[in-house]
Amino acid sequence: MRFDSIDSSTRTKPFTELDMTFERIPYDWESRKEWLQLPFPLEEYHMRIAKVRQEMSREGLDALLIYGAPGLLNGDVRWISNFITAIGNTVVVLPREGAPMLTTNSILHSAPMHSFVHQTWIEDVRPAHLPGTVKNPEGIGKHVCRFLQERKLEDGRIGLVGEMFFAAPILDELRAKLPKAELVSGARTYMTAKQIKSHREIAVMEQVGMATAAGLEAVMELAKPGVSELELSAAAHQAVAGMADWVVHCMIASGPRSGLKHLYPSPRKLEDGDMVFLDLGAHYQGYNTDTARTFCAGTIGKRQREVLQCGLDMFEAALEATKPGVRVAELQHIAQSIAEECGYGEHYWPTGFGHGIGTNIAELPDLHWKSETVLQPGHVFALEPMIVIHGFGCGVIEDQILITETGARSLTPARRKLW
Repeated sequence: MRFDSIDSSTRTKPFTELDMTFERIPYDWESRKEWLQLPFPLEEYHMRIAKVRQEMSREGLDALLIYGAPGLLNGDVRWISNFITAIGNTVVVLPREGAPMLTTNSILHSAPMHSFVHQTWIEDVRPAHLPGTVKNPEGIGKHVCRFLQERKLEDGRIGLVGEMFFAAPILDELRAKLPKAELVSGARTYMTAKQIKSHREIAVMEQVGMATAAGLEAVMELAKPGVSELELSAAAHQAVAGMADWVVHCMIASGPRSGLKHLYPSPRKLEDGDMVFLDLGAHYQGYNTDTARTFCAGTIGKRQREVLQCGLDMFEAALEATKPGVRVAELQHIAQSIAEECGYGEHYWPTGFGHGIGTNIAELPDLHWKSETVLQPGHVFALEPMIVIHGFGCGVIEDQILITETGARSLTPARRKLW
C-alpha cells in the first residue's frame, strides 16, 4: 500500500509536532516519590549528610559539589544520593544548611524512565542539557550556579569532590559565573566522613563479599591445565550472578604473564606448573569488593611454593596484628619483614599494601606505605601485601577486612591456600 493512499484521518501526528520537551514525563518529587526504592532507610542518608556537614564545618566549607560519572566515578554521588550516573555527568550540591540539589544530564531520550532519577531521595532534581538527551537548554554548570545563588553562596567557600574528574565545561562555567567563590578541594573532607562504615553498610559489604568469595572459589576449583583464562572468567561471573549486581573486574593472568598482575583474561590455556594471578571485584547496591588469589595450576615447583607461601605468610601475619589503634605503618613493617626473611625483600611491593574500599574502589583509610593512619572500628579495606617477580609470578592474598571493636575479620571468606 502506498503511503499517500492512506486516509488522512488514520495518520498519526507528524513527528515534528510531538511533545519533545523534558516535561513530557514529570521529574517533580510528587511524581517520583511513589517509585522510590532505596537500599537503605532514609535515616541512613540523613546520618551521612550529618557526618559530611560536621567535616564541612571543621574545614570552613559552605557547600560541597560532589561529582559523578559512569562506572567507578559514580561512587561519591551514589553514597549520598543513591543516584546512578549511566551516561554524562552528575553533580550533587550539598550546602552546609538546607536541602541538597542534584543536577544531571544522565537522562536518555528526555525521559526520566531512561535514567535512575526515580532512585534518588533528593527532592530537588534539575535535569540538564546534553545533546540527544534532555532538551532543557540549561547545563549542569548553570544549574549549580543558580542553586548557589539561590542559597546566597555565590561568594562562599565551595569544596569540589572528584575535582580531578570534573568535566571542564562545568568548571569553566563555575569560574565564569561565580568569580567571587573560593573553589577548593573537598575530597578529603568527604572521604573522612565516609570512612567509618555504618552497620547497614557493613551488612551490604558482607553480602557482596560472599558473592566475591563464591567467584574466587569457582575459579580456583576450575583452574587446571587445559582450561583457558576466559573459561575461568566465565566461571567467576556465573558464580557472582544472583548474589550481587555485577562483576566490576576479573583479571586473570597465567604463566609468565602472571607477574604482570592486572591483565584481562585471554584465550590462553593453563599449562602444568603455571602460576596464576586472579583479581576479582563485585558490586552490590553501590558497594564494591577488590580481592586476589595466587596459586599454581597442576604441578607446583619449589620456587613457586616459596613465593606463594611467602604471600600467604605476609597476609596472615598482617591480619593477625590488625586491630583498632594499630598504625598502618606497623602492619607494613610486619609484611616487609616476612618478605625479607623469605629472601624476597627486593620483590616486596610497599605501594601495593592495600586501600580503603566502599562505594569507591579506593577510599579511606589510607594504607599507603608512608601512611600514619590509625585503624578504627568500622574501617573496611582491602589488605594485599605482595611480592611481585616480573616474568615469573607473584605471591599475594587480598581480602576485604573489617575492623571490629576488638580485632578484625575478613568479609571475603574464600580459601587462601591451594598448595
